[in-house]
Amino acid sequence: MKLGMIGLGKLGEGICRRLIESGHEVWGYQTNYEKACEQYESKYISGCTTSIKYLVRAVKSDGLQYTSAGKVPGIFQIALPEVKVDDTLDELLPLLEEGDIIIDYSSCDVVKCIELEKYCSKLGISYIFGGVYGASYAISTCSKIFHSLSPGNIK
Repeated sequence: MKLGMIGLGKLGEGICRRLIESGHEVWGYQTNYEKACEQYESKYISGCTTSIKYLVRAVKSDGLQYTSAGKVPGIFQIALPEVKVDDTLDELLPLLEEGDIIIDYSSCDVVKCIELEKYCSKLGISYIFGGVYGASYAISTCSKIFHSLSPGNIK
């Protein structure tokens, strides 16, 4: 599975490391490109990009676009402080298409996340709020989510 992570701080990096250990391809983006390059060189992410636009291209550039189950979605994770989520979604959403998935691990309040889920669903985009607080718990929970989404585990 190929996916993107926006935000490569402690939580984002930890999730990426677990996903890579499980055999997934994880592309990362953060505003500090030099730090992202260090994470790439340390093999914490599969690749890094200079913008969200290029992250979307990297995740969706795979030759495999369709399976017997239908179109392969782009999966994008957000591990950012709440104050950065709105601007990030404003940049990300126009680049996505119906069937894509956003998983938000931010610390947004639940009411806001319900509104985001309703808005994204009108666009045909699945919005999943991780709702986990505390990096070690979040990393473990998020790894389980992706393990369950892996093609070999979907029946």
